[in-house]
Amino acid sequence: MLSVVERRLELLKMEGNGFNQSEIVKHLSQKFQCCDRTVYRDFEKREEWQPFLQHLDGQGRLLMKILNRYEQVYRHAGFLLLQASQENAKLGALRLMLDANKQLCETAVIPGLLGRLKLLEEKARRGVFVT
Repeated sequence: MLSVVERRLELLKMEGNGFNQSEIVKHLSQKFQCCDRTVYRDFEKREEWQPFLQHLDGQGRLLMKILNRYEQVYRHAGFLLLQASQENAKLGALRLMLDANKQLCETAVIPGLLGRLKLLEEKARRGVFVT
């Protein structure tokens, strides 16, 4: 999912830098390892996704970058797991995948939980109890 967002953000950036549609399609399909049709579909449906991407604040973009890094680490560890011939290397790759998964979950879930806890704390201070 994050690669889709990154692909679309880069599409907008390249278009803003003056690249034509065919150059953008060629570059993005190679970079994100997708078919040309996928990028053309992004162009066709941009009225659906572009407003969302343009309204992301600095924290939202930072969160997406962090999540994407964990996703990249996970994918690379999965590749190493398949390529490794030694058991210790396979165990190391599995451990790295587990750690990346844990960090990904914590990064995505904990901010929302903290927000809810703060809201409950404020309500408790005001005497409004929620069950």
